[in-house]
Amino acid sequence: MTAAKTVEKELKRIAKLDRYVRPEKITGAIKLDSNENFALDAKFVLQIVTEAARRVDLREYPIDELDGLYAQLAKYTGINEKYIGAGSGSDQIIELLLTTLASNNNKKGKKGSSGRAAVFVPTFSYFINRCELHGMAVDKVPLEKNFELDIDRFAKSAKKAGLVYLCSPNNPTGGQIPKKDAVELLDRLDYDNALVLVDEAYSDFASYSLAKEATKRDNVIVLRTLSKAFGLAGARVGYMIAGEKTAGLFRSTIQSPYPVSTLSLTIATGVLERADFVKKTIEDVKGERRRVFESLDEIKGIKAFRSDANFLFVETGKKKRYSAIAKALEKEGIVVKMLGNVSGHTGCMRVTIGTQEMNDRFLKCVREGAAS
Repeated sequence: MTAAKTVEKELKRIAKLDRYVRPEKITGAIKLDSNENFALDAKFVLQIVTEAARRVDLREYPIDELDGLYAQLAKYTGINEKYIGAGSGSDQIIELLLTTLASNNNKKGKKGSSGRAAVFVPTFSYFINRCELHGMAVDKVPLEKNFELDIDRFAKSAKKAGLVYLCSPNNPTGGQIPKKDAVELLDRLDYDNALVLVDEAYSDFASYSLAKEATKRDNVIVLRTLSKAFGLAGARVGYMIAGEKTAGLFRSTIQSPYPVSTLSLTIATGVLERADFVKKTIEDVKGERRRVFESLDEIKGIKAFRSDANFLFVETGKKKRYSAIAKALEKEGIVVKMLGNVSGHTGCMRVTIGTQEMNDRFLKCVREGAAS
């Protein structure tokens, strides 16, 4: 086969794949669809951005700024910086790991595949999309009723794969498996040719992290981000926590020399320096999460699932009710993630926890739609 035909064949394969679709931006809308942290004071972030813009010289490559970020991440996480690697959002880190460690440390999948990955579903669709882009077979193990994980069933499937993905807390369902179960699962996946990626994008809102477990294991990498709790989705700053050897290799060889802009690094460091303020906002979000959950629970026909993230997974049931709520939200100018039917649950949506005012307006729409 000629090189041109090989490229054409690969392009045809890629064209058939599902892809992660960015949400449409609607001017003036209340955005509760992408799990951004609008509860964090915009003036707080603006002040840090303004200070950073005054300090940096964009004519220079970022060197000291990256070191500053590592120091602040170590302080925030309580984990030595030798276990940490930074990137342009956790998405970029996922991509790098898929093209290096995962592809070279993976068990063969279907014919023509570069390997096999195991995930439970529903989960973060971007990861599945990227695996399929790289020609990996993906084993999808359905979660049980109420989105609980059958560890035995999942471990059995995972042991056939060289790459295992755990979203904790899970997106879009919001739940986090009990810590003892998560640690047990890591123990059972501790074997040759197994790479375990634990996506903790929402762990700042949760009850536990597996970051310290990752520092003690050669095959576990925890992915974190400043896009959610720290309100820096637009700055694109993420990081990973892994064993010293893995993290060191990532920083020195796998990652590009200048993965994050000087401005983004300086902004991220500034926000981390004020982590106490962010932590207070996180507690406010958790309080609102509890209030919104309890309020939804009181609405007839509506079922909200307990969450450890900054969003709630909501089942509205009947198609008529789902459509009525969608219309009420549109009329009010509120955008949520409309999911439809998910794993046997009907009329589902995912809603970000925002400010009290945002949340009240969302609840008003659900009440109106459910009553119509």
